[in-house]
Parts: sequence; structure tokens; C-alpha cells
Amino acid sequence: MRFVLALVLACSLTASAEAGGCFGRKTSHCCSAPCSTGCAPVAAPCNGTWETVKQKICVPEMKIEKRVVEVCTPVVEHRQVTRTVHKCVTEEVEQSCTVMVPVIEEKEIRRKVCKPVVREVERSYEVMVPVQEERESTKTVCEAVTKEVEESYTVMVPTTEERESTRIVCKPVVEEHEESYTVLVPTQEQRMGTRTVRQMVPVKKTRKVCRDEGHWEERCVEVACGPCRKVTRKCRVWVPKLVETEVEYCTYECQTKEEQYTWNVTVCKPETRSRKVCVTKQVKEEVREKHTVTVCKPETRTRMVQHTEYVQKTVPCKYTVTVCKPETRTCKVQVTEYVEEEVVEKCQVTVCKPETRTHKVLVSKMVPVEETCTVPVCTHKVEHKEVEVQVCHMVEKEVECKVWKPAPCCNDRARHAQKACCH
Repeated sequence: MRFVLALVLACSLTASAEAGGCFGRKTSHCCSAPCSTGCAPVAAPCNGTWETVKQKICVPEMKIEKRVVEVCTPVVEHRQVTRTVHKCVTEEVEQSCTVMVPVIEEKEIRRKVCKPVVREVERSYEVMVPVQEERESTKTVCEAVTKEVEESYTVMVPTTEERESTRIVCKPVVEEHEESYTVLVPTQEQRMGTRTVRQMVPVKKTRKVCRDEGHWEERCVEVACGPCRKVTRKCRVWVPKLVETEVEYCTYECQTKEEQYTWNVTVCKPETRSRKVCVTKQVKEEVREKHTVTVCKPETRTRMVQHTEYVQKTVPCKYTVTVCKPETRTCKVQVTEYVEEEVVEKCQVTVCKPETRTHKVLVSKMVPVEETCTVPVCTHKVEHKEVEVQVCHMVEKEVECKVWKPAPCCNDRARHAQKACCH
């Protein structure tokens, strides 16, 4: 707007200068034009000439200059960013488990057995001992007659027998069973996401610019020549015409848009697998075994024993009479006794003992790992750019204009007349 006002002012000054230079001068110079009638006090006409005079005026001039302007330029940089990613790591872990291991042991079994023991025992018994006496008279005398008599008796004879018995034994049986277990299997998955990207986009815009499309016109202007007279003159006048036009220019705007991108993610998925495992079971089984047993059986035997019989007999007076008198005697007899005795037998028994064993198992776990990746980043870089700009300068210009120059006498008269008019 200032540029337009300065342009209008300069044009007005130029027009007034070409019209005779009466604009902006003192009143005395306004009478420089030829006065056919003159001022009232002047009696004689003024003689003079028109002269062409060069004057310097300031005229606006549009020039194209190069100026340095700061411009924001989008620059895409690749930066390295550190991020934490969980990766699946499979390790061998040693685990302990308890297994029942069959072990054959020798055990001592104690049991009671009746064992026959033969020993000599001293026993006392009474025996009728015959004693001979002489008597005188007749008497009945018992005469001892000894005979061998067969006698039966019972004896417990030990006999060895083989007998069968059954017992329950735990027998280890190894079986293969199929069991299932779950393993985390790392799987690569591709995922999609949306991210916001900023970029500088050139955009064409328009702006309104005021231009002066005026023209020069010749107009008749009344110029006051003194306080009582006006003179009509023709002069060129610049008629301004401000036109508002739209000018297209290019600028950069930051626009955001969403784009899809993909990345790989390691995901551990559970997978059921099967394996064969040996399992030991204790199975009860009846075992028949033979063992030797000593059994005492009664047995009837016979033996020859001296048996004395007494026979009564009549004897003369003097006769010898055998009189049996009891007499206690002792003898040794073999007696079989059964004594209970603990017998220790050794036998092999299968016993399952717990045993701790270790085995290696694959275990998967997620481990945080820091990795670096390159990410494009849009930044703005300020650059100094040389641009051509239209600049308005006020330039001094010499303009030729016609000025009325009166004669010297007329000048004196006009001066006196002016003084008189002013007074």
C-alpha cells in the first residue's frame, strides 16, 4: 500500500511539474504565465518568453534484485534406533527325577524249626532183688523164673520231607508308555501396522497483489493567478487505477499421511509332542518253592526184655526161700527231645529302591535383546536461497518543462503589482 501511495504522489508531482510548475510554489511565481490583462495595477502588457527548463524529480522504478531468503527444505535422515526385542532361546536344563530301580538283595529269614535232640538221661527204677533165706518148715516159696519177653514201644523217629509252599513276590516289569508334553516352538510371523509419515509437499497457491494500471490524461486545470483571477491550463495528470490480481506462487506444506508397514515378530507357539517313556511296575506273582522239613513220626519198635516170673513151690523146712526185696537202681536211657530252634535262611529278594537321576530337557524362554535398526526421520533444514524480487526504488529523473520567463521590465512591474495586490 505504501508503494502505491508513493507511486501516486510521484505521478502527481510529475504532472504538476509539466503543467508549469505552479504546484508548491509561492504566490509570486503563479503569475509567471503571460498576463494579457495582468493584475489590476499593471497598465501595460508584460512581454516574456517560454523557456524549456530541466528539473530533477524522483520517479518510482521497479527493479529485479536478488535477495537471500531462508527456505525450509525437507531432509530425510536415517537414524539408528535401539529397541528391545524378545527372542526365544532354547536351553538344555538339567532336571532331576526319582526312578524306582529294582535291586536284588539277600535277606535273612528267621523261622522256628523243631529239631530232635537225643541225649542220655539217668533214670531211677525199682527192681525186686531176690534174697535167699533159709527157713525151717514147709513154706511156699516163690521161685523166680526169668524169661526173655518181646516188648513193643513207640519211638519218635525224625524224618526229612520236601514240601512245597507258595509266596507272593513283587516282580518289576518295564513297560513303554507314550506320554505327551508341550514344547514352545518359535515361529516367525509377519505383522502389519500403520504409522504416520510427515513429508514436505510443494503446493501452488495464489495471493492478491495490487498493481497500478493507470494512464496519463490531459486535463484542464484552473490555476489561481493572484487573489482575484484564475487561469485555465492544460496539463498531463496521472490517473491511478489500482487493480487487484492473483499471482501464483509455490510453497512447501508439511503433510501427514498414514502408511502401512510390515515387520517380523518371533512368537512362541505351544506344540504338543509325544515320546516313549519306560515305566517300571511292580507286579505281584505267586512263586512255588520247595524246602526240606524235618518231621518226627511215631514208630513202633520191639525189643527183648528180661521178665521174671515167680512160681510158688513147697519146700521142706530148711529151704531156701527167695524173697524179693525192692531195690532202687539207676540207668541211663536215650531220650529224644524236640527243641525249637531259629534257623536263618538266606534268600534273594527283589526290592525297588528310589534313585535320583538327572536328564536334560529343552526349555524355551523369552530373552530381551537390544537390537539397532535404521529408521527414516524427516527433518527440516534451513537453507539460504537466492530469489529474484521486484523492488521499487525512487530514481532521480530529469524532466523538461516549459516555464514562462517575463521580460525584466515586466518583472519589475509584476513585482510592484504583486506587492500592491498583496497589500
